[in-house]
Amino acid sequence: MREQVQIDRKNPTAFLFVVDQSLSMGYVMPSVNKTKAKHVADVINRTILNLIDLCNKADGIRDYFYIGIISYSGKGIQNGLFTEDEKPILNFISEVAANVKKIEHVNEKVDNGLGEIVERVIEFPVWMESDADGETPMCGAFSLARETLKEWCKNNLNSYPPTLIHVTDGDSTDGDPEEIAEDIKKLRTLYGNALIFNLHVSSFDTNTIEYPFSDNNIKDEYAKMLFRMSSIFPEHLIGKANDRGYRVVDNSRGFIFNADAVDIVNFLEIGTLPTNPYKKR
Repeated sequence: MREQVQIDRKNPTAFLFVVDQSLSMGYVMPSVNKTKAKHVADVINRTILNLIDLCNKADGIRDYFYIGIISYSGKGIQNGLFTEDEKPILNFISEVAANVKKIEHVNEKVDNGLGEIVERVIEFPVWMESDADGETPMCGAFSLARETLKEWCKNNLNSYPPTLIHVTDGDSTDGDPEEIAEDIKKLRTLYGNALIFNLHVSSFDTNTIEYPFSDNNIKDEYAKMLFRMSSIFPEHLIGKANDRGYRVVDNSRGFIFNADAVDIVNFLEIGTLPTNPYKKR
């Protein structure tokens, strides 16, 4: 039996979020009464909070993960976690936890223990702020992601491969990112290749395409490109996706086109489920 990788402080893994913040992300999603940009930012912030909770032990926050955000818009390609120029894109989760940008107070409905649903105000930490401006320089964002993950893989050869989760709602305005995505998928540690999951946020009331295994039924050329850019969905996550009502099979890709508000939550939660499935090869 070949050795399996363990995600621990000696060999952490990495989650890199690449997020479209172009002008069209400012359109409102009626189902949540928020802009796409705001909903995506909220879900990413909650995902980071969940990962921090997972690492929070009696001796403090253990650095099982590196976390990074690259945002792209008419304002350029930016580090979505830190504004300081000297900060790297990927940072240990303990450092991320210690650098909350602000605290929002939000209403949340909870069970009061008596079978009644009541509303309470909770504090919600914000690492990534929502924005929607200008064009969609996707190639620039993926180029920065490629250099970031190339360096990370070189320095973490004994770790679970990194996962890039890309959220967008429109076409690239600075060229074709497909070749860059292929370069990223060729990056590897001793336990496998980097993963790319693509989530296209719904702009129109059209059919949603969830975790397809071929592009035969995909009519939109842009959707076909995102399908090709996406990695084969990892075997160890198939059951988790199926448990949430998705039909995921062998050779399904980590890709949803025209995702609604619920899909966004599920996609990010499934994509950041940390396990130890990869064998050294």
